[in-house]
Parts: sequence; structure tokens; C-alpha cells
Amino acid sequence: MLVIGSLNEFTDGGAANPEKMTSFEQHRRSIQDVEVITFDELYERACFIVQDR
Repeated sequence: MLVIGSLNEFTDGGAANPEKMTSFEQHRRSIQDVEVITFDELYERACFIVQDR
């Protein structure tokens, strides 16, 4: 697993930038044998695990 960046990096002036997000998603899916997630996604996963207990 590779944890990089945050979802804030895909915004311009507070609004989502679809070109940046699409580019990231394509890059993420092109990498095999390694899961690429952002710090925000890791935090959401951790919160889900803690709340589930």
C-alpha cells in the first residue's frame, strides 16, 4: 500500500478539478500489485474500522 497526498490536491479554489481527479484515478488503476490511496482515504478507512467495533 502506498499512501500519498490528500484529496485537497485535486481542487482548484475549493471546487473539484475533474481533470486532476481523472488523471489520478487512471494512474492509480494502472499500477498493479500496489494499492495507492490518499491520506484522506486512509483516515476514512480507519474511522470505519474503529466505529465498527
